[in-house]
Amino acid sequence: AKEWLYSYIICTVTGYVALLFGGVWMGRMLKGNLMDDRFNNENESFMQETELKTNDYSVNLPTRFYYNKRWNKGWINVVNPFRATIVLGTPGSGKSYAVVNNYIKQCIEKGYSAYIYDFKFPDLSVIAMNHLNAHTKDYKGVVPEFRVINFDDPMRSHRCNPIAPEFMTDISDAYESAYTIMLNLNKTWVSKQGDFFVESPIILLAAIIWFLRIYKDGEYCTFPHAIEFLCRPYED
Repeated sequence: AKEWLYSYIICTVTGYVALLFGGVWMGRMLKGNLMDDRFNNENESFMQETELKTNDYSVNLPTRFYYNKRWNKGWINVVNPFRATIVLGTPGSGKSYAVVNNYIKQCIEKGYSAYIYDFKFPDLSVIAMNHLNAHTKDYKGVVPEFRVINFDDPMRSHRCNPIAPEFMTDISDAYESAYTIMLNLNKTWVSKQGDFFVESPIILLAAIIWFLRIYKDGEYCTFPHAIEFLCRPYED
């Protein structure tokens, strides 16, 4: 008898709770006409930041959002950009247009120097160059110069010397330069470090770089000269 009583109580309580939930949902459906907001825009909208907050380092991104049956203007205030910003989105979603371009322009306006990785050269480079030319007056003291390093199109690149003599004080610097160059040319060597046929060419290139560094005070210490020296016959 007690088992039947317990079963009866459990079923009664469960039914009562289900009835309450059903009544709540029915009340919502009767009170609100879903056809007035077919795509649930009103229910999904919320109030966002509309105040512009600036300081000497801030980056402020303009926004436009829907709330209370109308479009509003707002701001994304990055008051401390030194804490880094990550931008995620599918290709073509507007990451550069909405965020990256504004970062470049506002940082130049505030007198920053910048290192820009232009994956779709010259999209970002053109923006940075034009904006820098228009805001050189914002830089106090030394005005930065615009330079481009483009390994894919040397005709549109400034020259640089990765093994400049002023950057090398002893032979260990030459070895580090040779190590970096050779492992980037042959990435399979990363897993073979210490092997004779891996270390030998690295040491040879390091010796050549250091020789060019000390010969005539580094006048010929450049990467093309190192390659030319490396390709010379042993008899020479």
